[in-house]
Amino acid sequence: TQSLPYPDQDVFTYEQLYLNIQLSFKQEFEWIEEVVSLSCLVGFRLLVELVEILPGKPDSPVSPFLSLVLNANVSTLAHLDGKDFVLCLVLAIGKFLGGRLVLGKQGPVVEARNGDFLAFCSESTTHFNLKY
Repeated sequence: TQSLPYPDQDVFTYEQLYLNIQLSFKQEFEWIEEVVSLSCLVGFRLLVELVEILPGKPDSPVSPFLSLVLNANVSTLAHLDGKDFVLCLVLAIGKFLGGRLVLGKQGPVVEARNGDFLAFCSESTTHFNLKY
């Protein structure tokens, strides 16, 4: 089955919030793109190549990633992200306790602080976050 990335309805429902997030974190997103391009060279190149072949070459505020998902104050069950391709990036934002990221197959439990980010293959790595 083929599928193309598309904006979720929430982007339109909460358009101003989405635009504010893009503007507020623009420099951080650009820095993350640079770090990922240097440290995850193969994954980065695959993502860039994917964007290049998509019809309309979608513009993304978190290039080369195609989506920006905001999870606020949530705990998730163990899952795989079947539609993610190559890499998923998690960026911790704010002051919080708990909510550590568990990478099920590999076993590590990541306790991220504000500004920390982690890239992993969420399509094949079972993951969830603990209660905050």
